[in-house]
Parts: sequence; C-alpha cells; structure tokens
Amino acid sequence: MLRQDDFIKTQLVMMGWRFGQSYAGGHLAGQMVMHALANRVRCGWGAWLEVIENVPTFMAENEMPPLKFPSIWEPVFVKLLHTVDGIYDGSVSDLTHGGLYWGDLSRIERPWFLEKVVQARNGEGLPQHKRVSDLNSLSFWA
Repeated sequence: MLRQDDFIKTQLVMMGWRFGQSYAGGHLAGQMVMHALANRVRCGWGAWLEVIENVPTFMAENEMPPLKFPSIWEPVFVKLLHTVDGIYDGSVSDLTHGGLYWGDLSRIERPWFLEKVVQARNGEGLPQHKRVSDLNSLSFWA
C-alpha cells in the first residue's frame, strides 16, 4: 500500500525534477525548489498537496516546465530521491535559507512576479521580499 506521506514525497520529487531540469544547476536546483515548497507549507500556505497544486499561481515563468520522466537510475534523479525525506521532515539544512519564491533571472516572464516579488519595496524602500539564495541565475526570495 502506498502511504499518504510517500505520495506527497513523490509529488515533491516530481516538482523538483521538473524545475531542476528547466534550470541549470543539476540536482541542487531541484532540491532548492523542493525546499521552497516545504517552506511554503511550514509558513502556512496550505497542506502539501495544495501547495504543490498551486505552484503555477506563484511562478516567475508563464508555463510549467514539461514533465519528462527520467531513467529511474538517472544520477540527478537518484540524488533527489535521497534528499526528499530530509526536506519533507525538515531534518536537512534549507539550501534556500527560507526562500518561498523562485525564478531564473533571465526568464522572469510574469509582470506580477517582477512587480510583487523582485521589485516590491516596503515603506522604508527596502525589498519586500529579500533575495536569500542564488544558484547560477536561479534565485530565491523570502
């Protein structure tokens, strides 16, 4: 029997795989996307599956990266499988340092993302969403 936690972890890995293949950075890009999703759950954005389902709502790009299944022994995919438990239960270090939003700086396609995440300022002129982590051109904001 497939347990609920295992189903959630499967969906988490698939999101990490999809976005990791879209961005340069190998398995680390996928791990960081998985961390950002976990941060959203821990910040109260919703339950795991709700957060995963709502990924398109908060993306920098106009379209989801295509889902192309890897070979089950693909090294990058295996590394994601090895990290999902620790990301899910919070026992590994967060590579995004609390990141909630992500996007490749060369592919920020949605005007609202640019306005509300990248360029947003608070009353004192400081960034509303601080850029907390980078991997090549992939950036994360809290």
